[in-house]
Amino acid sequence: MDTVVSIFKSITSLSSFVMLPLAILILSLISGMKLGKAFRSSVFIGIGLLGLSTMVNLFASTLGPVVTGFVGNTGVDLNISDLGVFTLLTATWGSPIAIWFIPVGLAVNILFLALKWTKTLDADILNYWTWGITAIVVYTLTGSVWMSLVGFALNEILILLIADKTAPVVAEHYGIEGTSVPHGNAGLWPPVGIAVNWLVDKIPGLNKLDADPDTIQRKFGVIGEPVFIGVLLGVILGIFAKLPWTSVLSVGMTLAGVMVIFPRMLNIMMEGLRPISEQVRDFMKRKFNRDVYIGLDAAILIGFPDVLSVGILLIPILIILALVLPGNHVLPLADLAIATPFLMTLVMPFCKTGDKGGNIIRGLIAGIVIFILALYISGDLAPIYTAAGRAINLNVDQNVVWTSIGAGSNWFAWIVAKILGLFGYAL
Repeated sequence: MDTVVSIFKSITSLSSFVMLPLAILILSLISGMKLGKAFRSSVFIGIGLLGLSTMVNLFASTLGPVVTGFVGNTGVDLNISDLGVFTLLTATWGSPIAIWFIPVGLAVNILFLALKWTKTLDADILNYWTWGITAIVVYTLTGSVWMSLVGFALNEILILLIADKTAPVVAEHYGIEGTSVPHGNAGLWPPVGIAVNWLVDKIPGLNKLDADPDTIQRKFGVIGEPVFIGVLLGVILGIFAKLPWTSVLSVGMTLAGVMVIFPRMLNIMMEGLRPISEQVRDFMKRKFNRDVYIGLDAAILIGFPDVLSVGILLIPILIILALVLPGNHVLPLADLAIATPFLMTLVMPFCKTGDKGGNIIRGLIAGIVIFILALYISGDLAPIYTAAGRAINLNVDQNVVWTSIGAGSNWFAWIVAKILGLFGYAL
């Protein structure tokens, strides 16, 4: 057993830009692609992911002082700390039941593919932990391994079904044919985008506002280009955070760079993914008469102009929401810079004017609804996450009650916790 645990720890310690290309390489070889072509394509996927990861880290580190400035200027005093997605990731992978996540996740995915209940073949193995959020909630409340794994599997099934349903619209909007995004955090929120878009369509005047990046650029010229929007938003955020003028300019230039470089890194990744996607889909059609989507991480979508613009604009809005929402106890911190664009990645394609997605105004409305829910859900689950962390001696101050706005806002895990509460399972 110790050997098996060691193997799984080694796998989960790999970076996404190493693990995903390895998984894709194995998948492409099984589907009959020649080694040289499969290797080249897999490496290009890894290079693209490395570039995306670097830009995400740059984006987060640049906005760190901005977030600190915002929070400091508000004088906010809330008693649940947002310690971020990586704290919850550590608590989840460190759980005693985490050894089961990859085998159970693969088994459920393969079973559903065999039964033709899903079209998604999820290659994003490292992000199986996002389904594990439900598992650790159940395990912390009940101590039952089998109940926890049932919760894990149900969370996975929900996300696979949402990924299937959203794949055509998401692929068309972002130009990533043959893929879906079965991510356990971002994948939960498209229903909100669909509902908000339906509601806005019923409101005269508001339903006519066309505010996708292409329309903005066409109407405003250079002022509407992503590079200018990045500079402008960065400078405005820096000023409101009361940063020194040198830092304000640096934030503006960095965000402009992120908005330009992100899509180019995606193009590198797609250069490797397209031939593999075509090969796998052809193989599945020949052998099993099936058409499949290759499941990828939602992080590949953060850099699109509509997602990044809405994500940046939501940062100050989220802080204001934390201050004014009655009953909120969550202080937005570590997840603030990343959660806002990340949770919007699969929502923006459904924020439509006519048949065209990416409407920034509708995205902001949907984002406000999403982060109201995220604050309340992540706050309500915070004692469970804190208890799960303490059980594995997580390196967090024992007096701190913590959560993650980006990942801890898993509404499926929250519903499961409430159902268990009806049967007497509580902290």
